[in-house]
This record gives sequence, structure tokens and C-alpha cells, in this order.
Amino acid sequence: METELAASSQNPLLDVRNLKIQIHTDIGVVRAVENVSFSVHAGQALGIVGESGCGKSMTALSIMGLLPGGNAKVADGQILYNRSDSEIIDLATLKPTGAKMRSIRGNEIAMIFQEPMSSLNPVYTIGDQIMEAIILHQRVNKTEARKRAIKMLDLVGIPAASQRVDEYPHQLSGGMRQRVMIAIALSCNPRILIADEPTTALDVTVQAQILELIKQLQIEFNMALILITHDLGVVREVADDVAVMYFGRVVEHAPAAKIFKNPSHPYTQRLLKAIPRIGSKEELLQIEGSVPSPFSIRKGCDFAPRCLETVQKCKDQLPEMELIEAQHQVRCWLRQDAKSLNDKEGAKSTNNNE
Repeated sequence: METELAASSQNPLLDVRNLKIQIHTDIGVVRAVENVSFSVHAGQALGIVGESGCGKSMTALSIMGLLPGGNAKVADGQILYNRSDSEIIDLATLKPTGAKMRSIRGNEIAMIFQEPMSSLNPVYTIGDQIMEAIILHQRVNKTEARKRAIKMLDLVGIPAASQRVDEYPHQLSGGMRQRVMIAIALSCNPRILIADEPTTALDVTVQAQILELIKQLQIEFNMALILITHDLGVVREVADDVAVMYFGRVVEHAPAAKIFKNPSHPYTQRLLKAIPRIGSKEELLQIEGSVPSPFSIRKGCDFAPRCLETVQKCKDQLPEMELIEAQHQVRCWLRQDAKSLNDKEGAKSTNNNE
């Protein structure tokens, strides 16, 4: 059943609330995403960061109604899309193949997929693949769609666009194919753009060009951007806010400046220490161990087996997301206990002064 609510200009463009995604398999249920919440406004860029297997891509696919197979389901939560001044749609309630979801997907909400070589169809020209979305959603003829496809290729920096439009994916370099993916995503001028690892397998120079292009186009079209990556160095260049995910949960959420200046969760701190820096002679630190098995029984903090600062409570009880300072939430017993202690000392000092 579709859910529609009254909207207002004060609402975020996309508001994900307590999202849970489960994958039903022959050997059990995988809790791929657990109680994930975040929001993004028009013109804002949100970075979602974490290792492979943390639920980042599954979260993005649920927004698009593209969860894999028939066994992955949104088990709970809401994905509220502020479609207009009078309508908010819960995307989690829409049928993935239904008319309303198809009118939104690729048109109002678009996605740059992780691997351009497997996402682009090798038997169709890149022009045909861009035109397909334009004809479907913009209701124009092929001649007009071709003109728009060439314009989009030119916009994303592909030289000789009128010639390239008739070429096949295998005739383009990795960077060019990634630009084609961006052109397809932007061909209908979406309000929300999801970029899932948009610089995977690209060299450093091309990566910088792609990131700059995405940020430039996001500002130009006033889009909400959700950037999914495992690389905090990429997020530093693009994101306004950052949500750090681990084992299907958000463990820290704050403005990017706070994340990089004062990371609070041990996992975020270790991720930052693993970023290579030009001119630095410090040895890069690695996070020992790996993300737990998705079939493992959850008890205590998910990161506790790999954390260097644990106390007994970390192993026995899962911490909730709590505000430790303005616009800065963290899921960590140590940080929450430290905040409580500071608050008590502050209150005691105030009383003594009085």
C-alpha cells in the first residue's frame, strides 16, 4: 500500500527512518541493514562510508526499489521522498515494478552504479542507452532525445560528443565510461543523485576529475547527492555531512568538518588513520580483523571484536545513537559515558560557582 503525506518546503528531500533490510536465504536471515536513519536536503551532499559488507549499497538500492532478487526485502522503516509541496511518498511501500516507482526511478531519483563496464549494455551504443531514459521519462521523439544525449555527453566532458554518441562501451576508456554513466543518471535532471563508488578502478587523476564533475553538476542543478564509498579521502572532497556505517548500522553521523577534525567512534578514527597522505612518513594503520559474518549472532557493540578501547559493557550491550554535541551523533559507550561524565562535572562546577 502506498503512503502519501502532506509535504512542506522545510522537509528534507529524502528522509530515511529506521530502515531495516533483510535477505532471506536457505541457511538463515541476513540482517543487511539495521535501523539506519539519515536525511538529505536539496543542494546537500551526504557521504555514506564504510568497508565492503557494511550495507551501504543495499541502502542505496532500497531507495531505488532495486533490491536484488526476490529474497531481499525492506523489513521495517520508512524512505520518505518529498516529491512536491503537497506530497511525501514512502518509497519503501511502493511496488518496485509499479508505475509510480518507475516514474520516479531514473527520472526524479537517479543512480550512478558502481561498475560502468557491467552496468552499460555492450550491444547498444552509449547514445541509445542515454536516449532510452530520455524517451521514457521526458516523452520526446528520437531526434530530440539524440540531441539531448549529445548535450549530456558534452556536459560531462566527453570530447567530440556528436561522434562518441554512436560508439559502444568497449570503445571508451574506463574514465569515459564512468562519464557516460553520469550522463545517463543526469539525463532527466533528477532531484536526487546516488553515486555508488563512482571512482572505483579509476586512476587518481581521473578520479579527481570525476569527483570534481559530480560536485560541479550537483551545485549547478541543486541536486541532493548521496555519495557511497569506502574511501574517506573521496568524501572529504565532496560531502557536507558524513554517515559512517559498520555491519549494517550507522555508528557516527556528523557534518564532514566535524568528522575529520574530531572523529569520535573508534571505527571512524581507524578509517582516517588508514588514509595515505602525501609527504607523510607515518606508517599506515590497518584495522585488524574483518566485518563479522552476516549470519553471526549480534551481541554488544558490532565493532567491539576489532576495537582497541573496549570495556565489558561494549561486549554485552549494543549502544544506541546519541547526540554527543551539536549535529554530532555517535554509537559508542565510551564516548557517551565520557559525555555524561563531562555533563555531570559541568553541572557540579556551575552549582559550586552559584
